[in-house]
Amino acid sequence: MTHCDSTLLLCDGHIDTRDGVRATDPLPQDIAASAWGGDFTLASWSREARRLVLRRSHLGSCSLFYAAQDGLFAFASTLPALLALPWMPRALDEGAICRTLCFDGTGPANETYHASVRRLPGGHSLTLEQGTLSLAPLPAPWEEVAPCSPGKADAAEALRSLLVDVVDSHLTKGRTIAVHLSGGLDSTAIACIAARRLKQQGRRLLALCSVLPTGHVGPESDERRFIEAVLEQEDNIDPVWVVLPEQADPFGALPRWFDHLGEPHHSTVTHAEDILGRTGQAHGADIVLSGFGGDFFISAVGVPTPELHLRRGRFGKALSELRRMRRMHGTGWWRLLRNHVARPLAGWCFRLWPAPAKDGDCAAPALIRRVVAREGRRPKSSITRKLRKLPHDEMDFILEPGHLERLLPGMRRIFAEAFGQDLRFPLLDTRLIALVRALPEEELHRDGQPRSLMRRATAGILPEMVRLRPDKGPAFDPALAAHCAAARPALRHWAETAASPRCWDYVDRTRFLGALDRIVPTDRHGWQRQMFSMVLVGGRFAKFIDWYDRQQGLHR
Repeated sequence: MTHCDSTLLLCDGHIDTRDGVRATDPLPQDIAASAWGGDFTLASWSREARRLVLRRSHLGSCSLFYAAQDGLFAFASTLPALLALPWMPRALDEGAICRTLCFDGTGPANETYHASVRRLPGGHSLTLEQGTLSLAPLPAPWEEVAPCSPGKADAAEALRSLLVDVVDSHLTKGRTIAVHLSGGLDSTAIACIAARRLKQQGRRLLALCSVLPTGHVGPESDERRFIEAVLEQEDNIDPVWVVLPEQADPFGALPRWFDHLGEPHHSTVTHAEDILGRTGQAHGADIVLSGFGGDFFISAVGVPTPELHLRRGRFGKALSELRRMRRMHGTGWWRLLRNHVARPLAGWCFRLWPAPAKDGDCAAPALIRRVVAREGRRPKSSITRKLRKLPHDEMDFILEPGHLERLLPGMRRIFAEAFGQDLRFPLLDTRLIALVRALPEEELHRDGQPRSLMRRATAGILPEMVRLRPDKGPAFDPALAAHCAAARPALRHWAETAASPRCWDYVDRTRFLGALDRIVPTDRHGWQRQMFSMVLVGGRFAKFIDWYDRQQGLHR
């Protein structure tokens, strides 16, 4: 907090400026004229003009909630703080819950699951003046930051240099720095760069490594051999092997997370993140580096298919990709055209028509009917909107307000409040995003190699077996399948006998239990999103309603 004669400034997070102002300097009075970067929520109150301005950075790992009720206005960086006000209504927003349960991402970016509370979208400012609220977007920092020109240097070299600088900038002010090391490209790059920098300072890096139990037999794949390759290369990394119990309850950590956040978190692996946080806390970690977000941008798979090129009218590029695939796989032209052009295009045309509800829709029919009666339309899944896109299209989708920012603040808040850790996301640095969005998409997949840009940029940084590994997938999916299957009896008992009856006014219990019964342990190739979305999303919201009713004294 700082102030001058006429302006009071409140800030949560950290601020970077491009005009020479350092973090220790007084904040400039005219914040509207400053080009802000960093990760923050900012409030400015002008006494003379009686004007309140709220701002939130684009990636939004710092939240800002607000409410206006009967002539009163309040804002807070945490939802529980706002809901604690005696005049604040606590009713839930059925429309927002229904849209989430139906995987409909078309709702307003400022909605929350509480009817009276709104969330300031990332990259926006909210002004309250003379009783009127006005919302306006802020310039995106990745549009204004001048990226390295790929014409002056190889794109991989530009990324390599910037990546080292970014990781180095996230190592400040920590006593014990840790990294979530999974064995994939992103977390390993952060670990290796951070370890080398800390070694120059005579320090060590703590690595929190989630692995399967020793001697485990099952379809899940373990990351130990990739992590051990990192430990062999970097001799100042201290590993802590974090083993999730085979009977781990995938919803076991939710009550504590609801207590801290006041709303459902969008992560499906809160139980794994919870044990990582507790383990880091036990080893004194105060700064934790996460590789989350790398596969959205600098290590995006980014291999456009012939079908995608054709849909964009890029006929020459479609033909070039088909020729490359024919040379690489020795496949005949007829099979290539059938499998990579005709069938995908037919599927895309079919998706242009609205589809009926599928197994992934978790909302109870009564909830849908209430929302339709109130809002005049039925929620529809928008998952396919982000599928089958070119890499830059996918990046722009992720950067839209209301997407990435719904996940990051909860993770950051939990690690700060529950574990005393500053969780940082180096690969979501705006400089990296600006660079990769300025590059031709071909740089992401040179010679048809997925994640080619990241692999080339980390040559000599990563162990070769990690840099060139082709099989890394979602971090916790296989183990999560096993945990859901193991927790089936307890979850069924809870759903049938212990849960608040109101849970099933929101979540379709019959479909939840049916999907739960179909889950079996599987490897990454057997992971079926629709089957698990009913259990993971539906179960998470049912647990939230149960928690909410107990907090309100509605379920005894």
